[in-house]
Amino acid sequence: MPLSGNMTVNDDKTKNYSINAVKEINGGKVLGSLHVQGYRDSVDPTRINAPPYNVANASLGIANNDGHSVNISGQHIPNFGNRVMTSANANILKTDNHQLDVNAFSATTIPKSIPNFQTHGVGMDYAFKDKFGANASVSHTPAFQATDYSIGGKMNLHQTPNSSLNLNVGANRQDTAFGRGDWNKNAFIEFKKSF
Repeated sequence: MPLSGNMTVNDDKTKNYSINAVKEINGGKVLGSLHVQGYRDSVDPTRINAPPYNVANASLGIANNDGHSVNISGQHIPNFGNRVMTSANANILKTDNHQLDVNAFSATTIPKSIPNFQTHGVGMDYAFKDKFGANASVSHTPAFQATDYSIGGKMNLHQTPNSSLNLNVGANRQDTAFGRGDWNKNAFIEFKKSF
């Protein structure tokens, strides 16, 4: 089982650690990961009672070569609480030109100071020749009577074997028991380069 690890240092001198494992199985993979973000080597004099890290995550998933996957993950935020999430993805169309995936998730948040609450959601992702993409999702949190909507699009402007330039656009909205929210629109250009 190949393992990989990574450590980065943040501007505030805290560190992020990650360990990832992948095991090839018949027709797919088992994936596992552990992450700690914001680890402090020493006490921060400006935050005497701060926990030694900001967030810890763990996940375990299974994916097959047809694009179907299931995953379970857990997150612990000191002084806040825990979150457990299950998710699934199904590839329903894959040709040389088109790919369409649908996904669903359910999350339980277990805060220290308020009652537990659940969030459930579904979404879809479409891609055309790795040049254009679109996505849409909706999630609902019954305890807060809140429903979140998100739509987005992506266009690849330039691609080389080790770099890419993409235009991303999107909008999201939240409706609650108090009314319907406005669409918040966004757009950005993303450049990626591997060395």
